[in-house]
Amino acid sequence: VDGFLRRQPLPEGCAEPMEPELLEGLVRRVAASISVIPGMEVVMKNSLSPALWQPSFIICIGSGQVRVLTLAFVGDPVSGDRPSSKSTPFVLRLVTPDLVPAPADSQSPGPTHYCIHNALVGAETIAMQLADIAEELFTA
Repeated sequence: VDGFLRRQPLPEGCAEPMEPELLEGLVRRVAASISVIPGMEVVMKNSLSPALWQPSFIICIGSGQVRVLTLAFVGDPVSGDRPSSKSTPFVLRLVTPDLVPAPADSQSPGPTHYCIHNALVGAETIAMQLADIAEELFTA
């Protein structure tokens, strides 16, 4: 199948596929970005409770870029009786820089950008928070 697909012409407007070693590097950078460590650094830096509730990682691909968006409830007060249902009035949005180009130092893709927003009223899951910003993500 792989050989067959390689012989097929690319659809119009489609970029050339990445070389295997470049693709492997991209996969490693994406995998390294799917972590709670950057989120925990943000909550500690902002003197919030050291917890991320319902952390979710969304891989955003488009316009020749790949980024990882992390969403999690942060701060206090916490409501909910299980870690999978705990929420707060605040949501952390953390996004990586474009992960396609290899960083110069081959370790870090660069600084991650973040903001903490008021949670959508009545939305007790990160999935509901994500649904609320979906259009924003697709137009970015």
